[in-house]
Amino acid sequence: MATWTLVASAPASAADCGPVNTQVTGLSEAQMESSIGCLINDERASYGLQPVTPNAELRQAALSHSDEMISQSYFEHTSPAGLTFIDRIEATGYMTGARSWTVGENLVWGTGPLSTPQAVVTAWMNSPPHRENLLRPAYREIGIAALAGTPALRSDLTGVTVSSEYEERTFASSKKSKRKKGKAHKARKHRRNHH
Repeated sequence: MATWTLVASAPASAADCGPVNTQVTGLSEAQMESSIGCLINDERASYGLQPVTPNAELRQAALSHSDEMISQSYFEHTSPAGLTFIDRIEATGYMTGARSWTVGENLVWGTGPLSTPQAVVTAWMNSPPHRENLLRPAYREIGIAALAGTPALRSDLTGVTVSSEYEERTFASSKKSKRKKGKAHKARKHRRNHH
């Protein structure tokens, strides 16, 4: 399970986010995910937004998707079996009891110099729909899964495939059950590779 620490007193800088320019071959999953999460919060802080905190259930949804995309050689928000990121998040139990929710998903893969935490976050920030997810003010939690390998070539360990699940949820304040409302935001797919 990935966990990372946030310093609340000041916005993070890339220097505080660990090995942000190290390729996936030189990082553990935990280091990669922690650095990506820190850089996301650095971007959010630069826009005056609250940080997102890691959530194990959201990471599980992201992990299952990154793993499936690599093992089945596809790169989409919806699996070949028709499962959406909402289906994956619901399967973890994360939305149980939520009165309303807003979810988003960003995906990216890259190889070589495009497999660093900084390259991943830069790719998202340079893509308007991905940037919109990353900077959505309502989001409070995130699950990040960064796995070695790519949808193009599972055995390419110089590459990384990253799924990030963003979420904001509210719970009913009384025992009265209200109708569940939800919104979903997926960024158009963004693929980066290096030849």
